Amino acid sequence: MTSSSGSSSASSKKKEEKGQPAHKTNMAFIIVLLTIQIVFIVLYATVVSYGDHNDLNPTDPAIDDLNRIYPFYQDVHVMVFVGFGFLMTFLKKYSMSAVGFNLLIAATMLQWTILVVGFWHRAFNYHTDFSHKIDVGIKDLVAADFGAATVLISFGAVLGKAGPLQLIIMGLFEIIIYGLNESIGVVELQAVDMGGSMYVHMFGAFFGCAASFTFLNDSARKEKNGNDNEGGSRTTDTFAMIGTLFLWMFWPSFNGALAAGNARNRVVINTVLAISSSASCAFLFSYWMRGSGRFSMVDVQNATLAGGVAVGSSSDLVINAYPALIIGALAGMVSVAGYVYLQPALQKCGLHDTCGVLNLHGIPGMIGAISGAISAADTSSGHLATNFPARPHRSASHQGAMQATCMFVTLGISIGGGLLAGFVMRCIPDGVANDDEPLFEDSRYWELEEEEEGNSHPY
Repeated sequence: MTSSSGSSSASSKKKEEKGQPAHKTNMAFIIVLLTIQIVFIVLYATVVSYGDHNDLNPTDPAIDDLNRIYPFYQDVHVMVFVGFGFLMTFLKKYSMSAVGFNLLIAATMLQWTILVVGFWHRAFNYHTDFSHKIDVGIKDLVAADFGAATVLISFGAVLGKAGPLQLIIMGLFEIIIYGLNESIGVVELQAVDMGGSMYVHMFGAFFGCAASFTFLNDSARKEKNGNDNEGGSRTTDTFAMIGTLFLWMFWPSFNGALAAGNARNRVVINTVLAISSSASCAFLFSYWMRGSGRFSMVDVQNATLAGGVAVGSSSDLVINAYPALIIGALAGMVSVAGYVYLQPALQKCGLHDTCGVLNLHGIPGMIGAISGAISAADTSSGHLATNFPARPHRSASHQGAMQATCMFVTLGISIGGGLLAGFVMRCIPDGVANDDEPLFEDSRYWELEEEEEGNSHPY
């Protein structure tokens, strides 16, 4: 058994013998990630606390929160680290990077989200008074996973084109903009988005696509290496379906993790109905729109989930079964249409979206935002009106208008922030987009012993 250093040395020699350049260690990545983690430790030591719950007793409300929310939190955690990770393993030569970088991004952004969202909420709630420390509880961990999921959605748009340092920088910047947008929506506009249709899905998709446009547009991608590696295989598509199934099963927990009482019951039921409807319609419209008499794995992996995205904003409001089914069916149809018609058209315009996050998260997220605005405007009285903190001094139509306003604010902030983030990423020399190596290749960042020894790749 050889040591890791010996293996790395042998790996470099074999690459040199084959005429392949041995990759140099990127000191910038080491310095930046080390600095980030040290800064996190210092900030958590100085501005974060457990609040009033250091010594929990059986009657403390925090204990009730833990018992009530933690099972849902576990499901959301699995979605973020397993579901999103495996969903992006469809590329035949980039599956290792997809699931590996997914872990790196999610773990880093989880820590960062707690700090940033805590800062923005204090900035908006207390204005100039920052003497209040950031309290961390189980609800904050759920919110941190939501922030990490937002960055992972954006990751899907630049998958295979950006290096780990570029992805970390993108994520750090995105969470700052995400926290600002979420605080504007929650504190200033008092818009309710229970399942994150606007704050998570729509924001992450449009931010990622905008970043992809300024970072590496489609013309540059084609000029670099065409589409040789941008495709799947039976093995990688099957692994991606594992991610789809995890996400599909746990999506009700994602939408309902922070709901309480009867609202959580409605969220779970509506989400199950909507995502089931979108799954059925995804198969239907994939078979129909593709025109080949066959199903497409791209549609099945993604559009089957669109109902969970679209029902998010109104999941705690819809009180009958059939609206949830309608929302899910519409989302499944629109998502498939996006993969069949919209994505190729956008690529001709220079926008390259590797995973098609616009079709799974962006447009279904807009459907969710619109349905949420309609539901809010239709909730004139009764117990459902209590779901809106501003309703004591707002009419139903005013609340609906604020929900719609939040959608447009989110669109503007996410697109503007993404364009700027993509420009910054392009200035960082850390990815295949900055050198002569092909896109969508694991070998740029990972040791692939099977290939180096001349064996056939398991893909």
